[in-house]
Order: sequence, then C-alpha cells, then structure tokens
Amino acid sequence: MTNSEMVELLMSSTEAMFAKGVPLMNHVLPKDGAAEIWEHYPDGDIVNGEAGSRFFYHSHPPGERIDGEHGHFHLFFAKESMPSEANPLIPAPDLEKDEEPRVDVVHIAALSISLEGLPMQWFTTNRWVTDEWVYPADDIMAQIERFDLRGQQGDPLINQWLTAMVGLSRGKIGQLLAERDVQLRAKDMTGEDNAVEIMSAAPINFEELFGSE
Repeated sequence: MTNSEMVELLMSSTEAMFAKGVPLMNHVLPKDGAAEIWEHYPDGDIVNGEAGSRFFYHSHPPGERIDGEHGHFHLFFAKESMPSEANPLIPAPDLEKDEEPRVDVVHIAALSISLEGLPMQWFTTNRWVTDEWVYPADDIMAQIERFDLRGQQGDPLINQWLTAMVGLSRGKIGQLLAERDVQLRAKDMTGEDNAVEIMSAAPINFEELFGSE
C-alpha cells in the first residue's frame, strides 16, 4: 500500500470505530470492556496474512504501566516468514520436556493505548517478554511491508487500523529496533535478564505519522 492508502485506511477505520462509540481496545476486549491483568485478548491471538502477521492486546498491573496507559498491542511476524539467510541475534531457547509447545514468532514492536483509547507510544522489548526469536532490525525492516492483519480472523476495523499504524510508523519502528539491538548488546545479549524489559520507546507523533514516507 502507498502512504496515502494507509492514511485513508487508518482514518476510515478510526472514523468507523468513533461512529460505533466503541473505544479501540474494546474491539478486542470482552463485551463488558473488562481486561483481566496479563490475559491475552483475544484468546489465541489474531493471525492473518502470508507473513503470519499476529497481535494480542493485554494490560499490566496499574503500577507497571506508563502514566495514562490502559494496555498495549504486541505485534509479530511468524518466524517461518523470515528469509532463510536471515540469522537471529538471539534464538528462542530449546523447550524443556515438560513445557508447552511454543508458537515461533518475531516481535516487531508494541503499541501503548491510553485509557481513552488513543495510541500513546511505540516500544520494543527484551526477548523473554514475548518468548520470541530476536532478529536484527535490518532483517525485520526488510519484511515490514508484508505485515498485514487484514483477513478472516478478528475484528476488521482493528485489523485495518493496526495494519495502517505499522505501515505509517515503519520509520520510527526501524529506529526503535536499531536502538533495541544496541541495548541488547550493551545490557543483555542473552535476552533472559528479567530486570531488562523495555529496550526502546518513543511517543506517537501524529504530524510525523501522517507525513511519513
């Protein structure tokens, strides 16, 4: 999609949600709008498209959120969608015999949503947070145009909105992933230090968003 098409997709899905009077996050939460702490919404995630584009939404305990945050979306590719020549910085560790099977994913970024249902900031995380395969920023960004949540699963408005947000934010996401890689090398190249969680973050700049190339 071109930038103008992504802007149109973002605006049309935003306007449709506003017309329904249903905040952004309530399109994935239960009908009563209540979010159980740490629970993934929807259960089993939403997965669409040839790249295995995926998301879930969840909320942390109030003391572990940024000021004004309700929760955030975590956004992924399927690990199998990465080119065979791309080598992970940090592979997901082997599972123990008694552990549940894992879905192999590559975390792109997370998007914080305010109590009012507005996007607040993008951020990246350490490997252990989402149990991902960590690929270098350049390898992820080489695939970013394949991120497309539109499909049969999930709420069409949320799928369209998130697809457009990622597309319009790819410059900022690339910067945050590059900073993440620097921080990993400096702080925790194992990806398993629970004291190291957020690797990089930046607030949403709407002027920059709609002027992105």
